[in-house]
Amino acid sequence: MAFVDGFNLSALPPLRSPVVVMAFTGWSDTGTVTTDAGLRLIETCGAERFLSIDPEDYHVFTENRPLVKLDDEGQRSIEWPRNEAYFAALPDAPHDLVVVVGAEPNLRWRTFSERLAEVVAGLSPSLVCTLVARPAATPHTRPIPVSGSSADPLLAARFGLGPSMYQGPTGIIGVLHDALRRRGAPLISLAAGVPHYLNVDENPLATRALLEALPPVVGFTPDLGDLEEQGKRFLARVEEASRGDEQIGQYVTMLEENYGQTPEFAAAFDEGEPGDLPPAADILRDVEDFLRGTQ
Repeated sequence: MAFVDGFNLSALPPLRSPVVVMAFTGWSDTGTVTTDAGLRLIETCGAERFLSIDPEDYHVFTENRPLVKLDDEGQRSIEWPRNEAYFAALPDAPHDLVVVVGAEPNLRWRTFSERLAEVVAGLSPSLVCTLVARPAATPHTRPIPVSGSSADPLLAARFGLGPSMYQGPTGIIGVLHDALRRRGAPLISLAAGVPHYLNVDENPLATRALLEALPPVVGFTPDLGDLEEQGKRFLARVEEASRGDEQIGQYVTMLEENYGQTPEFAAAFDEGEPGDLPPAADILRDVEDFLRGTQ
């Protein structure tokens, strides 16, 4: 077991040209869409943790606060921000799987990215896929769009992706892309476009959309579990929150009329900010408040 710069790394069995899936809350995630997808992969594949990163070295706890939770016996415990990696041997798939999930750090990005890139590149991955969920001009009444990008033209052609054209401020995924690219890792990104007026902690529809886009990447079909039922309940809550409000109906209708007519958004913001979005009217705050349970 190695421990360097807060990286607690356990020994791994030999992996078969693993596919690495990476997801971080923060800049590149609306709510917890991408990390929810990563955690579901870990759970359904029975993946085992081999890397944990000490949050003390990379987080400002006044900005990324730990959570207090109660266990089944009512005892309080502290849950600190986590960054971890898991592996799963998948004998029925063409590749084994590695999943990296965590919270975008506040500090020492270069050290964090270089160390994590060293670990990932050391696995000799056949592919590294980062997951993104960003606000998009799409209505909740239509399927969540998922697009992808890659700076490698061969990978872009293989998976039917667009080029990565974004320039501007970036998050930890953009920094990791750079560190992994310099180590020769094959990189792609998949991005879900989440309705920009539903800025809530969870969106099972978007999580499901990302998982449904993964089979060509990981070589197997992820188990969706109860995501379909969760999505139905989520939509019902949105409809309940917006029912009878003519302004909300008109706004959603406008988005429906333009659905599918905008350029591929992932190429524009796979590592940064989305492009200009139509302004969400103040009345849509009622929908967000309802979904957060504040009404």
